[in-house]
Amino acid sequence: MQVRVVSFQKHKRLSVVQFLTAQHNTFDYISGPKAINEDLIQVKEVSQSGSVNNLFLFNLSDKYVFFMDGDILTGAKQNRVLNTSVLIAPNSKITLPVSCVEQGRWSAISDKFNTSDYISPQKLRAKKSRAVEENLRFESSHMAEQNEVWNDVEEYQTVLRCKSPTSSLSDVFESKKVEFEEFVKKFPVNHDANGLAIFTDKQLLNADIFNRTDVYQEYYPKILRSTAMEVSHLTDKGNEITDAEAAFKTVNLFDNLEKIEYTVHPGVGVGEEKRFDSQELTGFELNFKNHLIHLTLLNLEKDSTRQRDGNRRNRIY
Repeated sequence: MQVRVVSFQKHKRLSVVQFLTAQHNTFDYISGPKAINEDLIQVKEVSQSGSVNNLFLFNLSDKYVFFMDGDILTGAKQNRVLNTSVLIAPNSKITLPVSCVEQGRWSAISDKFNTSDYISPQKLRAKKSRAVEENLRFESSHMAEQNEVWNDVEEYQTVLRCKSPTSSLSDVFESKKVEFEEFVKKFPVNHDANGLAIFTDKQLLNADIFNRTDVYQEYYPKILRSTAMEVSHLTDKGNEITDAEAAFKTVNLFDNLEKIEYTVHPGVGVGEEKRFDSQELTGFELNFKNHLIHLTLLNLEKDSTRQRDGNRRNRIY
């Protein structure tokens, strides 16, 4: 996959490379958060009694609608996070596979779900993605490991010293909102980009590519806020990565992407997922009609799961 680096930014322990892929703006769709805000879709509990790991989505419009994995939906009986990226066909209804990120509430505060200004942090996304990949291989299910998600939310509360009465990830974000916004301001979006790679020191944290530059611009600050949650507590030290090194690592990552093992599965909505299987990385491509809709790569380097099946997973960066 060809990428052209368009900007490099560095602040404290974090560096962000923004880039443009050779193929972009090839498919017309809008983001799920935008569709919710414009009343083009509705996301609800599956029934009055509800189901922790499933929601109903009604697309009332003539547009394709996209949610990225890690999108957080608030309200209804409890806040949820999407387990995978989804492209929803016009005028259709689907069941969304989700995980709970608010363990201590199971009571309705609204009929429909609302959007958030952030997505789930990288570590939670990575563990969730690996769990989904394994469940797809063995059970053909986009389910994650709910207890693992709850444990991660609890860990974020501890690390960031925020005790939520309902163990809500949203409460953690809100408690550090001002600090996170100052962090995001250090990394302005490049309007020529449709993808980014984020590094802590010299280590890749995650990378995302969107088909559309406008959708990228919507999700960019959300991704940065989630990154702030992941790294804001780290102690300051010299960050020696250069723009040339970060650019090389980014280009090399995508130049060698075809070397990684993968499996192919039907998407939750339309399209299909190419699920990557590496010792250090987890992630997937969501494709529809030969268009790349979304690609995400998430680092497992600090996760003990990287030790599993080490003999058959190949390093690609």
